[in-house]
Amino acid sequence: MILSEADAQAITKKVLGLSQAESCVVSIRCGESRHVRYAQNMATTNGAPSSIEITVESHFGKQSGSATGTDLSDDALAALVSASENTAKLAPENPEFMPPLGPQKYATGTAFSASTQAATSDQLARAILPVLKQAQDKNVQASGFLEVGTTFSSFGSSKGLFVSNQSTNVLHTVTARTPDGTGAGWAGTTYQDFSKLDAAAMGTVATDKAVKSQKPIKLEPGKYTVILEPSAVSDLIGILVGEEFDQRAADEGRSFATKKGGGSLLGETVFGKNVTIYSDPNDPLVPGSIYSDDGQPAQRTVWIEDGVLKNLQCGRYWADKTKRAPVPSPTTLVMKGGTTTTEEMIKQTKRGLLITRFWYIREVDPQTVLLTGLTRDGVFLIEHGEIVKPVCNFRFNQSPVAMLNKVIAMGPALRAYGEESIGLPIAVPTLLVDDFALSSVSDAV
Repeated sequence: MILSEADAQAITKKVLGLSQAESCVVSIRCGESRHVRYAQNMATTNGAPSSIEITVESHFGKQSGSATGTDLSDDALAALVSASENTAKLAPENPEFMPPLGPQKYATGTAFSASTQAATSDQLARAILPVLKQAQDKNVQASGFLEVGTTFSSFGSSKGLFVSNQSTNVLHTVTARTPDGTGAGWAGTTYQDFSKLDAAAMGTVATDKAVKSQKPIKLEPGKYTVILEPSAVSDLIGILVGEEFDQRAADEGRSFATKKGGGSLLGETVFGKNVTIYSDPNDPLVPGSIYSDDGQPAQRTVWIEDGVLKNLQCGRYWADKTKRAPVPSPTTLVMKGGTTTTEEMIKQTKRGLLITRFWYIREVDPQTVLLTGLTRDGVFLIEHGEIVKPVCNFRFNQSPVAMLNKVIAMGPALRAYGEESIGLPIAVPTLLVDDFALSSVSDAV
C-alpha cells in the first residue's frame, strides 16, 4: 500500500489533533514490492508483499514515549496516541531530549521512477530467463533474487513540520556454483530505474566467475595488492562513513577521527589525496531521501575532499551542546572515481588478487575502524599483469581508514550493492589498493 502525500498529511493532522502531549511527532512508512526467486536454474517463488506502519511519539517535558501500529482507522489511531502518551508519562526524563523541529525547506525528490513502480511480475520473470539459460549452457547452478519496490515515508510534528519522500528501488543478485562445489561466482547491484537493469550481463559475470574459480589453490596469508570490485568497496565505505563518521564519538575520544590531545581531526588530511566522498539526495546516479534525522533536510555534504576530513555526522543534541551546526546522517553516498579500467589495473599489478566481494563483516576495534570478514564468490591470483589462477578465500583484518590511504588507482563510480553495509544507495569505484591485510585462509567456497 502506497499513500499519497495528501493522505499522509491528513493522517498526520488527525493524529496531531488527538494528541494531548506538549509536543508530538508522527512518522509514516509504507511500501509495496514484487519479487521472483530462482534456484537450481529454475524460478522457485514469487510474491508481492506490501506494508504500512505509523509511529506516534509523545513528549511531556523531557519524557518521551512512542507506539507503533498498522491500523489507520480512527479508533486505532486514537489508541496509538493514548499508548504513546501513557508510555511517555511513565518514562524517565531524557537529559539529551531535543524538541521537535518546525517547518524546514527541502529539495525536490528525484528518487522515484514511475516505470519501476509499474513493473509487473511477468517483466521480472522475463528478465531472469537469460540468466537461467546461461547457467544451463555452462553447466552451473544459478540462484538469485530480483525485486522491484516503491516506498513512501513522511515525518510530521506538532511544531508545523511536514515532509514526505517517495522512492523506487531495483535489486538483483545472482550466485552461480559449479557442480563439483569448488567454484562460485556472484553479481549484484541496485537501480532506481528498472529499465537500466541488465540481468543477462550480470548472469554472464556470475557464471563466468563460477567456471573460472573452480579448484582454487591455497596462498599464504599476508599483505597483498588487491583489486576490490564495487560490491567489496561499497561495504567498507558504507560502514566507514555511514556508521563511524560521528562527531560526538570523535570529541569523546572513541573514534578514528579523535585528535591526539583532544578534539577531532576535522580539517586535517586523514586519507589519501585521491579520495573524495560525498552525499547528495539529488545525485543522478544514487538519489536518496530528501530528509534525514528528526526531519532535518538532507543536503549535499562532502565528508572527505582530496583526503581531508571535512564533516562528521553530528546530532542535534551534540551540536547544541558544542555550539556547532548539526550534520544529519547521509541518505546516499558517492565515492568519486577515476578512469582506470579493471583490465588496466590487472595489467599494472605485478602480483596481487582480484576480490569480488565480502561477507560476514564485523568490527574489531572502533577506534581504528579495524574490520574483519571473509572474501566470497571469486578470488583470483594476478601475476605479471594477468589473472593466472583461482585461489581459496581469505579472512581479512583491515581498516577502511588505512585502506583509503593506499589507493593506487580507481575506476569510474558505479551504483553498487553490498550485503554487509547499511542499505543506503551507494556508488563507488573499483579500487586498486596496496597492503591489504589477509590474515588467514578460509576453506569456504
